[in-house]
Amino acid sequence: MATDGDVVVYAPTRTTSGLTIPVKITNNGDRRAIYQVDVRITGPGGFDATAQVKTTVVGLYPGTSWPTELTAKDPGKPVPEHPIVTIEKNTKQELRS
Repeated sequence: MATDGDVVVYAPTRTTSGLTIPVKITNNGDRRAIYQVDVRITGPGGFDATAQVKTTVVGLYPGTSWPTELTAKDPGKPVPEHPIVTIEKNTKQELRS
């Protein structure tokens, strides 16, 4: 699991071709906000993938959460049993009301 500000990334689950990564973004601020998050997953055998999520349209209202799942694949590389998950980028843009 990795945490950075309003973003929590939970332990990935393996699939036959990649990893499913649960992510939860909670706006702990006082204004609506748009988030862009890059999650990097690495592992033995050279597995190296980056998955991105961006909350668009109206943004997240204060006190609300947005759960989602990302998919990470690295064709030709073995899917790691114990991947290393890091949040590479976490950008929060507050919107004017």
